[in-house]
Amino acid sequence: MEKVREFILDRLQKEYSFKEGTDIEKINYVEEGYMDSLGLIQFIGELEDEFDIEFSDEEMMEDSFRVVGSLIDLVTKKVGE
Repeated sequence: MEKVREFILDRLQKEYSFKEGTDIEKINYVEEGYMDSLGLIQFIGELEDEFDIEFSDEEMMEDSFRVVGSLIDLVTKKVGE
């Protein structure tokens, strides 16, 4: 899980500026304007390539997919399958 967490957090922190003290894992990175639809597509592709996984349409439509901590949990689960 730590590799997944580090990859996702590093990727987001390189691309976006977060206020100091922000709990990044609780951020909805789409609704809060950190990532637009094109950025989301690229991010999904990076995750799928990095961890050799595929997200279903249903998974990508869930609100929790857009919350950093929930996304970490989902990727960790898929890597373990």
